[in-house]
Order: sequence, then C-alpha cells, then structure tokens
Amino acid sequence: MKRRGWLVVAVLAAPGCGLTGFEDGNRLTPEDIQALIDQAPFPEHTPKGVAVQPDRITVKADGTRTIKLNLVEALKLSLANNQSFLTSSENLDVQLLSLEVLRRSWWPLQSPLAGTVSWVDPKDASPASSESLSASISQKLPWGGTASLSLSEAGAQAIGPNFYSSAVTAGVSIPLFRGGGWRLTVESQVSAERGYVYARRAYEYSRTELLIQTVQSFFGQLQQEVTISNLERNLESTRRGVELATLMFGAGKKTRTDVFRAELAVTNAENQLTNAREQARLQLDAFKIDLGLRPEDELILEKETIDFKTLTVDPKEAIEGAFATNPRWLNSQDQFDDAGRALEIAGNATLPQVNVHGDYSWLQLAETRPFEEFETGTRSVALGMDFSIDLDRSTVNRDYQTAVIRHRQAQRGFQRARDEMARETQRLLTQLRQAEVSMGIQDRARKDAKKALELINDEYDRGLVDNLGVIQARQQLVDAENQYEAQLVTAKVTQLRLLQWIGRLTPDDEGRWVR
Repeated sequence: MKRRGWLVVAVLAAPGCGLTGFEDGNRLTPEDIQALIDQAPFPEHTPKGVAVQPDRITVKADGTRTIKLNLVEALKLSLANNQSFLTSSENLDVQLLSLEVLRRSWWPLQSPLAGTVSWVDPKDASPASSESLSASISQKLPWGGTASLSLSEAGAQAIGPNFYSSAVTAGVSIPLFRGGGWRLTVESQVSAERGYVYARRAYEYSRTELLIQTVQSFFGQLQQEVTISNLERNLESTRRGVELATLMFGAGKKTRTDVFRAELAVTNAENQLTNAREQARLQLDAFKIDLGLRPEDELILEKETIDFKTLTVDPKEAIEGAFATNPRWLNSQDQFDDAGRALEIAGNATLPQVNVHGDYSWLQLAETRPFEEFETGTRSVALGMDFSIDLDRSTVNRDYQTAVIRHRQAQRGFQRARDEMARETQRLLTQLRQAEVSMGIQDRARKDAKKALELINDEYDRGLVDNLGVIQARQQLVDAENQYEAQLVTAKVTQLRLLQWIGRLTPDDEGRWVR
C-alpha cells in the first residue's frame, strides 16, 4: 500500500521535475500578446508598437533604404521615436494613472461583492448548507476618518425550516488627534498631485532639451561633412604638392627632403581624412538610432544654414526669467514647502491616537425565505472610543527630531538652490559670450590662414622658402576652417540652451525657433 502511494506521488510530481522555463508551452505568441494589449482598459495610454517612419524613403533593389531628412523632419522623428524620451512620457502616463486612482479614493468606494457557499455531509448527522453575501460602501471624510454603509445576508439549511437573516449597518469613525484634521487627511493626495506637477515640469523641459540635442546632432553632422570636404581638398593640395616638389627636384630647384616632406604630408592628410570619415559614420549611426532609424539605412541630411545672430540679454532680466519659469527652481520652491508639511506630519505623530466611532444597525428577524419581509424591528446603536498612548516615546521622538533635521537640511538646500540658479544663469551668459568671441576669432583666423597660405605658396614658387612652411600653412587653414564650423554650432546651441534656461525658448513644429 505504501509503495502504491509513493507511485502516485511520483506520477503526479513528474511533469514538473523537468521544467526549465523555456518550454514552448510557456511562450506567448504575438497574437496572444496583441490580444492582451487590445483588451487594455485605457487604450489612449497604450504606447505605439513600431517607430514612426520618415516620409521620404527610397527602397533600392537590394532592400537597402535611402532616407532624406531636413531639420524639421529630424525634430519630428526625434520626438516620435527617441527611446529615452518615449520612456519618460510613458512613465508620466503611469504616474497619472496612479494619481487618478488616488483621486478616485475620495469618491464613495464600493467594496467587492463577497459571498460564501458551503455544504457539509457529516457521517453521523444530516447534511447542512450555508450561504452569505455582503457588500459595503465607504466615504472618506475631509477632516479624517470614514463613513460607511454595509449590507449582509446569511442563510442556513439543515433539518427543519431554513433560516435567513439580513443586516444593514451605518457607521462613522473619526480620529481626534493623531491623523485628524484637514491637512493630515488630504496629505497623500496633495503629495501625489505635487509629484505629478514636478514630473510634468521636468518632462516639458526634457522635451525642449531633446529638441536642442537633435539640433546639435543635425548641425554636427553637417559640420562633419564640411570638415571632410576640407580634408579632401587638403589631401588634393598635398598630392599636388608632391607632384610639384618632384618636378622641382628633377629641375634641381628642390632637395630630396622637400619630396619626402611632401609625401609625409600626403600620408598625414590621408590619415586625418580616414579618421574624420570613420568618426562621422559612427556619429551618424548613433543619430539614426536616436531618430528611430536603422543603422544600415543611408541617411542624407539636407543642407541647413545656421542663422546666427548675436543675442543681447540683460543679466538681471535673465536671472528674473530663470526664477520665473525654470522648472528646477519652481520644483525647489514647492519641495521646500513639502518639507514643512512633512515636519507637521511628524509632529502630529507624537499625539495620542484617539478615535471615536458610532454604528447604527437594522437587523432583520429570521425568515424562512431570503430577502422577504424586511422586518427591522430589531435595531441597535453602538458608540465607542479607542485610544492608544505611547508610553515608550523614544521612537516617535526620534522621528520628530529627524524631521526637524530634515527640514533644516531642506532649508539650506533651498537657499543653495537659489544661489545655484543665479550662478548657472551667469555661467550660461558667460559661456555664450565666450562662444561668440571665439567664433569671431576663428573667423578671422581662417581668413588670415588663407592669406598666409597664398603668400607662402608664392614664396615657394619663387624658390624663396622650402615646402615646410607651405605644409604648415595648409594645415593651419584646414584647422581654422574646421574650428570655425565647430564653433558656429557650439555658439548656436549655447544660445538655445540659455534661452531655454531663462524661459524664452518656445519650440514650434516648423523649426522657426532654430532659424
């Protein structure tokens, strides 16, 4: 008999002994997943499953795609497909859903309709059965506590007549000290509402930040193309320099050193061009991913001219604008207020716990049929109070003093946040001035480098100097031109970041805020 029992246990346990978790039966098909998604209760909050595709796509015979984008199209794709931004947007939706549930808690709340059914057939007695059904509704009170109304029905069947009874109870419970009062009662909702406002401010700021990053990447790619073009011209110039040095060496006008030096310049130019092309390719692939495109797609960016105009901003007005609109400062102000409410809650927690409650019940007399003749002659009133006083106050005193310390820390942090806001505004103003000055210097440098190269070429042709000066002048011109293009992008992006910081940047869908 024991052997047979172990056999049954082994047979029942065998199906689960070899599970690894990767069986086909544990996998959901795409159709199953889509069906679950379609059943979601809030379809307006369901994220899209695929990336938004650009309008201008050309598919070649081999399946590769060529995509053309202008700045406006890149900005729209960035907002539609950037993974980090989409995640922040979806997290904001999740926070809003949680907030809606908390708001709903201030409505009359219905408890689940609960019931039981049982049947018993004892060996030496007659069979018996019983049932019960209950439901309730409750309402939070603004000053603390709850009011409730509950209903129940119970029945029993055995030998003899059946018995059914019903009850209706209305009650209220109110805290007097700990947990009582308007501010303590609504604190959970106030905290959640503020948390959503903080997240919403940060989200709007990050949206503008994403657009600025897209502008920086877009013009950065164009600047890389200009750099590569400059390096290609430089390579062609160095190759002509080799030819010229070889001819002049054959004519006895230059030495073998000039030829070697020119050949070395070609090697260096080729190396610079190769590095620039690889760096541009890697940056372009990263840019494609940020836009929701595939790295193997060929991306062609349409030429855009940076319309840079010097920005004049009064430092005092800039600081005032930052304090009026910047979400970092607005959140700091409100979070300092949150710390004050946390201190009040900690102080309230040191009070005694005293609750008063009352119930009024209507009881149905026992009947032989359910829900029949609701005779409420049997009624009852119950009044009561319960209290709890902490005899050992070490924990509540510790928590209260901790809240005091936290508030002082928040106060210092708030004061520092104010100073940091002013300092950051001044830093951005200084950074913009430096970028504008540097751009002007680089503009003069490329013009001077071009003149220097023309002069040294003339002297080299006349045999007055060797080609070392020519090589150096040519490299200086390439560096100056590339640095100017890079500085132009830096100055424009710095200008946009300053305007964003002080609340004077309002992006539109057509990219006019960039131009």
